[in-house]
Amino acid sequence: MNYTKLKSVLLVDDDGITNMLNQLFLKKLIPNLDINTVIDGHRALDFIEAQINEIESGSFLLILDVEMPMMNGWQFLQAFDILFRQEEKEKIIIAILTANGTEELTYKALSYPQVKGCLHKPSSDINFRKVIKTFFNQ
Repeated sequence: MNYTKLKSVLLVDDDGITNMLNQLFLKKLIPNLDINTVIDGHRALDFIEAQINEIESGSFLLILDVEMPMMNGWQFLQAFDILFRQEEKEKIIIAILTANGTEELTYKALSYPQVKGCLHKPSSDINFRKVIKTFFNQ
């Protein structure tokens, strides 16, 4: 994997408090980070479709909750795989966010090629630091 600097994050979670806390944790680590939030998988797909040509490969992190109404994280991952070309998918690093930290869920999440890790609720700056250190040159 080519390590680049993390420039943008998309938080996909229907819980506004979780989004707010995750923004605070991320801004603590990288103050000038561009952070966007959406509340379901449909809006996440729309956001990515609108931004995909502007995303620098390997500089974009998507934090995806799996339990959401309308379109959950699993449905998002299936649609993401169908809607985007391989070179577009490779621009984005996805980490699953879940309150259910079972081995089964982790195994299922990591079976999707773009999913690189799992974060457990409640999140913390320590969890995000690990993801950033692992996948980005920060």
